[in-house]
Amino acid sequence: MATAAPAPGSATLSAAQLPYFLATTVLMTLSPILVMLSQDEHGHLSYSIPSTTLLTEAIKIGISGVFAAPEPASTRTVSTRAVVHYTIPAIIYFVNNNLTFVILTHVHPTTFQLISQLKILFTGLLFRAILKRRLHLHQYFAIALVACGTAASQIPSCEAPDPKKDVSTPSWGFLLMVASCFLSALGGIYSEMLLKGKMADSIHWQNVQLYAWGIVFNAAGALMHDQKLLSAGFITGYNKWTWLVIANNALNGLCISALLKYSDNIMRVFAHASAILLTMVADLVIFGEVPTPQVVVAFSVISISMAQYNMAPPPATATAGAKTAGPFVIGDADEENESAELLARRP
Repeated sequence: MATAAPAPGSATLSAAQLPYFLATTVLMTLSPILVMLSQDEHGHLSYSIPSTTLLTEAIKIGISGVFAAPEPASTRTVSTRAVVHYTIPAIIYFVNNNLTFVILTHVHPTTFQLISQLKILFTGLLFRAILKRRLHLHQYFAIALVACGTAASQIPSCEAPDPKKDVSTPSWGFLLMVASCFLSALGGIYSEMLLKGKMADSIHWQNVQLYAWGIVFNAAGALMHDQKLLSAGFITGYNKWTWLVIANNALNGLCISALLKYSDNIMRVFAHASAILLTMVADLVIFGEVPTPQVVVAFSVISISMAQYNMAPPPATATAGAKTAGPFVIGDADEENESAELLARRP
């Protein structure tokens, strides 16, 4: 089923894109919750992480293949060079997906969602560096607020710590999350460039190319680094929550792919931001976790930054050669044309 693409450079969410946005928001909210529920009584993941990422990729390529098969051949461009290009985001996603599981075993879900907003910082920088897009001044201030908000979530509590319950985030866990945010932004930016480079191609065919490499890398990683798969069995340690983690991640990947092709990375980032509030509500309902003052302050600051980032640019003084691209991004006409020509030249 094809979805009409928005006008180039537009970041406005259309009615056709809204279901993808809402689905991505819900699935992003569920991800850390389901991983936590899949832990054993000791708070560990008793199953093989590479096996879950491999099954996730298999489900995604299976769904994409089913939808791509009946589509006309004109929607499937076959090019060796294009196929090779998909190895780059596949490697990035392979590393980041496995890294996320490690992080979530040591970081609380709400803290995970808050610190993950650093993706906005890296997305803004990579928008400029790779896609040649520039942000308005108020959007740079919004990005600075995100950094402040994530820092606020790490401020130690003034209360005496409960020796029976450790909810702090280790410094190495925080550093891993920063690395994960950069990888997520880089993978998203590169994927958007590939998906939009061939707008006439079916998104399902493009997903098949991406997820095929994902299966290759995840299978190799599983065989090399997880002997449990060979000795104990592929699905050893799985429980009902593990299967829900796999299904959730697969559907989330497909929805994100649609957002990148028919909207952009900014919408992906805002979907993740919207998941913060839902995660806090889920924590309260499922785990009975009352947010700490630091988390409330961080959430407030990040919410303000989201609103500021989404503000329309001031009616300004238009200058020759300048071109606005909706409320999110702005770029010079020459730079936008150069980026479009670069994408058009991709096989």
